[in-house]
Amino acid sequence: MFHIFGKKKPELIQDLNVYMPVDGKLIPIEQSSDSVFASKAMGDGFAVLPSQEIIRSPVAAEVILVADTRHAIGLRMKNGDEVLVHMGVDTVELNGEPFTINVKVGDILEGGQQLGTMNLSLIKSHELATDVMVVFTKNEGSQRTFEIEPGIKKAGDVVATMQMKKEQD
Repeated sequence: MFHIFGKKKPELIQDLNVYMPVDGKLIPIEQSSDSVFASKAMGDGFAVLPSQEIIRSPVAAEVILVADTRHAIGLRMKNGDEVLVHMGVDTVELNGEPFTINVKVGDILEGGQQLGTMNLSLIKSHELATDVMVVFTKNEGSQRTFEIEPGIKKAGDVVATMQMKKEQD
């Protein structure tokens, strides 16, 4: 059939890979500068100490939230798991100034697709940390887990693959 009224909306794909959201140093979430994320109160995940400003989606997902202050983006994977991308520590206080977001609620993304940018120098000029947190928020009943290998990585690199949790003995 002809699509004379515009492009067909992309379909959300089942992709269990977790992608590096930005060039930089991947660290365990427990080492984040943000104590709430480091305590895993929001869920498990990882943090990146970014070395560049382009932020990419860590998973294939639908955008379900773009914070008014543009410092956080919520995503929902096809399996129902929800992921929060949080840029910087206490950057909510900057009222969106350091961020340009290229996505909106309802957009369907592939893993590694650009979400936007964050101005690292502006954040640092306010003496705030630039950590980018990727958090798999507390998903009731989720049977998924993942492991990361810390170190220097490039945006778009596969850093983990979601696996089914193993049964406890």
